[in-house]
Amino acid sequence: MITFRKVFGALFAVMMALVSTGLAQAGPIDDADKTEVMIEAGDVTLGATLYRPAGISGPLPAIVTAHGSAPSTRDGVGFYTHHALKMGFAVLSFDKRGTGKSSGTYVPFSVETSDKVFRGLASDVEFAVRWIAAQPDIDTSRIGLFGGSQAGWIMPLAASHEPLVSFIIIGEGVPLTAYEEDFHGDITGEGEWLGDKINEADQALRAMTLPEDPGFDPAPVLKALELPTLWIFGLRDAVIPIAPSIARLEELIKSGKTNNELHVFAFGDHNFRNVATGERYDVGAVAAEWLKSKGVLR
Repeated sequence: MITFRKVFGALFAVMMALVSTGLAQAGPIDDADKTEVMIEAGDVTLGATLYRPAGISGPLPAIVTAHGSAPSTRDGVGFYTHHALKMGFAVLSFDKRGTGKSSGTYVPFSVETSDKVFRGLASDVEFAVRWIAAQPDIDTSRIGLFGGSQAGWIMPLAASHEPLVSFIIIGEGVPLTAYEEDFHGDITGEGEWLGDKINEADQALRAMTLPEDPGFDPAPVLKALELPTLWIFGLRDAVIPIAPSIARLEELIKSGKTNNELHVFAFGDHNFRNVATGERYDVGAVAAEWLKSKGVLR
């Protein structure tokens, strides 16, 4: 299973990466017009901030950010908020249920609860999308989702229920079942890049047989979804099963689901840091180029 130490080690690494690039991250968020709001989302209330990029008038395209597995607030998805604002999007970022000003209960990842928990988290994203779509000066034909890690399960699930979503950008997410991700992580350990361990886990995953209940399975959603979806990976990510995820997506694309596209950073870790140079890859530039190719950015 993915251990407490592994999950929160990954979160700590993300936060440290953001701190180390604080000046770069501060600009768009600090300069943005901000409105703090509370959003009724079924059985929970979400504390959130609506950001509008400085100096850009509407109607604006919009992005709702989504969370990884940690108990993160809206600040914890600041990496994605930063890049979305820089591209000219209005952005709605909320505190994950059970954190910050959001009500409800935060539930750590487990295979056994994944299907139920992920559906609740997807519902939160759906309510957030509907809320931002109802705001003035928002172009409702250009609303998308942007997030990473566990959000790779949550965002397609939310989009499958909410027709206002027109695109998805997934950073370091997995198209595998919850069991497969957990099985792989049980072998690789604490999220440190160890090539032999990664290879061992990849081989074991290929050879294993899924149990009757593998937890959340994204396959039905991904097979039905028609939305343009960009998956961004780093080949040196030791937190998720990279090679099996890419292989699964290549199979999906080969089957005709060409709405899915991949971008791979050869030396990227789970935080999009180039492990060879120590520099951050420009995820925003990759996303912007892709969005222009889809007609979302003009």
